[in-house]
Amino acid sequence: MAARANPVWALFAGALLSLVAPALTGALAADLSAERNRTAKIFELLDEDGNGRISMTEFKNNQMLVFYVLDRNKDLALTRNETALSAEVFARVAGPDGKISTFEFLNAVDSAFNAADTNHDEALDQQEFFALVQHVREE
Repeated sequence: MAARANPVWALFAGALLSLVAPALTGALAADLSAERNRTAKIFELLDEDGNGRISMTEFKNNQMLVFYVLDRNKDLALTRNETALSAEVFARVAGPDGKISTFEFLNAVDSAFNAADTNHDEALDQQEFFALVQHVREE
């Protein structure tokens, strides 16, 4: 994937990973099979109708769940300590108020979905989803 991954998509993918399995450690990161299995489980969770594609509707159905998982103090804003983003990336996403609002999060995740939809069919197939998650992990 040539385009740079959206940093808020990295939050989304990270939160989904935390719902399915513990955070990757150095030993687990080397185990490509375990990573692929986790990514497949995330894909299955998002593919609510089981048709092998994540539609924008299915994707949107889960956005707020992910936001609430990240928002540990439940103030409807993400602070630096609620994310895994570097200070520099967080500052760019959050802007001058130092927080990522639900609106900012939802807009950024929508943009990430559209960028990941490389064949522009308004859905992510497994290959598109796996490529995006792999790109986020490498960033």
